[in-house]
Amino acid sequence: MEAIWTQLTAWAMRPTPLTAGVSFLLFAAALWPAERLWRGRRRTAPRTGVGTDLLFWALVPLVGKAFTYAAVTAVVAGLMRLGGRDLDPLSADGWGPVGRQPLWLQAVEALVLADLMFYWTHRLFHTTRLWPFHAVHHSSPHLDWLSSMRFHPVNDAVSRVFQAVPLVLLGFAPQAVVCMIPVVVAFVVVTHADVPWSWGPLRYVVVSPAYHHWHHSSEPEAIDKNFAGVLVAWDWLFGTLYFPRCRLPSAYGVSGGGVPQSFLGLLSYPFLTVARSSRVPTRTSSSPAGKPCLSQASKPAPPQPEQSHER
Repeated sequence: MEAIWTQLTAWAMRPTPLTAGVSFLLFAAALWPAERLWRGRRRTAPRTGVGTDLLFWALVPLVGKAFTYAAVTAVVAGLMRLGGRDLDPLSADGWGPVGRQPLWLQAVEALVLADLMFYWTHRLFHTTRLWPFHAVHHSSPHLDWLSSMRFHPVNDAVSRVFQAVPLVLLGFAPQAVVCMIPVVVAFVVVTHADVPWSWGPLRYVVVSPAYHHWHHSSEPEAIDKNFAGVLVAWDWLFGTLYFPRCRLPSAYGVSGGGVPQSFLGLLSYPFLTVARSSRVPTRTSSSPAGKPCLSQASKPAPPQPEQSHER
C-alpha cells in the first residue's frame, strides 16, 4: 500500500501525458454523469468555453505543474541548504519535534496547515494587484468540473510556494507534505463540479461543491467569501463564510472586467493588464487607482452600473 501511495504521489508531483490523460478520464467518468443526474439548476445558456477548458486540462498538469514544481523545489531546496540539508521530495525524514512524529500524523497536520496558508494566499490574490492572475480561474461563466483547471501558472506557483515554505521551516518530512497533492487535486476538481452536494452533516466542516460555488458566484452578497480549500473553519474564523440554505448561485464569471475567454488570451491577460497599469477587475468595488477600497471581510455594497468590477 505504501508503494502504491508513493507512486501516486510521484505522479501527482510530476504528471506525464499518460497519468494526466488517465486522471482526466477518471474524473470525466465519475463527474460528468453526476452533473447530469444531480445538476442543481438547469442551464439557460449553452455551455461555452469547452475548448479553452480542455487546453487548460492539458497545460496545467503537464506544463503548469512542472513550472510550479520547479519554483517550489528551488525555494524549498534553498531554505533546506541553509540548514545543511538536501531536499529529497520523497524523503520520510523531517527535523525537530514535528519531524519525529509518525508520518501519517505529519500528513494530517500538513494538510490542515497548508489549507490555512492557502486561505490567506487565496485571499491575497483577491485583494491586491495579483487579482488579474487569479481572475483567470474565475473567468468561466459556467462552473463545473471541466472548468476546474483554469489556473494561471503564476497563480498556482505562488500559492504552492507560500504553502510549502512554512511546512518545511516547521520540520515536516517532505513525503508528508507531498502526499497531500492527490488529496488537494481531488478536492479542487470535485468542489467545482456542477452538483448541489453539501456533504450533509459535514456541511460546515469540509468544503463542498455547493459551498465553493458561492465563492465563484458573481452575486454581490457572495463576493470575497468562502476562500477555504478544504476546511470551512477558516472562513468561519476569519469572517468570510457565506453558505445560504435552499439556494444555489445563479451567475458566475468576471463581469465588467474585460477578461478574455480564449486560452492564449487568458494566459497573457495578467501580464498585459500589469503592463498597461490600468484599472484591473477586482473582487470588490475599486478606487480609481485600481486598489480595493473594501476589506475582504466586509460585505460589499451593491455594484454601481458604470464602475462595477465584480465577477
